[in-house]
Amino acid sequence: MNISFDLYKIYYYVCKFRSITIAANFLHVTQPAITRHIKNLETYIGKTLIIRGPKGIELTSDGENLYNQIKESVEVLNGVETNINNSEEVIRIIAGYSTIKKFLFKVLVEFNKKYPKVKFEILTYNYDEAMQRLRDGRADMIFLNMKESPKNMNDIIINSCYELHDIFVVSKDYKGEIPKEIKLLDLNKYPLICKFGNSLSKNFIESHFVENGLTLEPTYELSNNWIIEEYVKLGVGIGILTEEYVQKELENKELIKVKTDIELPTREIGYAIRKNCASYNIIKEFVKEFVDNSLKKC
Repeated sequence: MNISFDLYKIYYYVCKFRSITIAANFLHVTQPAITRHIKNLETYIGKTLIIRGPKGIELTSDGENLYNQIKESVEVLNGVETNINNSEEVIRIIAGYSTIKKFLFKVLVEFNKKYPKVKFEILTYNYDEAMQRLRDGRADMIFLNMKESPKNMNDIIINSCYELHDIFVVSKDYKGEIPKEIKLLDLNKYPLICKFGNSLSKNFIESHFVENGLTLEPTYELSNNWIIEEYVKLGVGIGILTEEYVQKELENKELIKVKTDIELPTREIGYAIRKNCASYNIIKEFVKEFVDNSLKKC
């Protein structure tokens, strides 16, 4: 059974203060929320934990046993939380533009509301440079294409967290230059705009073309999604962009998604962090915030 630590934490303070009201004020949540969490915990465990009486709450024998079992663990974790609140750390994160725009900005703002003393440096590098910086301590967390993730690295924790979807797009002015549906085979007949060089996203798309017996022959190769987007808006041709990066532009009809007979496959994105680094507790807390947020979005 996987019970959220937050339920145990709330229960701990209710027991400590022997009062839902005091616990609610201390934790800055409403009394109904506290009551709801306690009921959820009782449902998960299958036992009655507290009884409300005229003098406040009383713990049942099961409630007292649970409080004694979790007391030490909650206090240890609360100590970690206090350390994070008092930390003046700089966390260095390497991520692609799509991850930064779609997920990272909002999570950073929310995280800094909780831990205002934690500062962030956001960097962009190719995969090889990003991994090297993580290994030698010049980065604390990187986001990477799971297809390219290394194997058997005992000092690195790697987990998947969300997916990205690459699509073909055009400007509303260029829409009339193409049919309603384009065959992947015919795409090279049009000016194609994509990332240049050895970027992971370009390699991923090229491999998909090869699997279908085709080659990717872009007319323009640019450094990042933002520049590609601007070129596409000028009506230059068909751009290859990450759907999550241009979601707002698609909704506003500034860009139009091109229908193709074969869609590009999704890219599974994960994060990598070093084990036992100096800022591990803070990074682990940030990872939880990020993964919770990204899963809600996907």
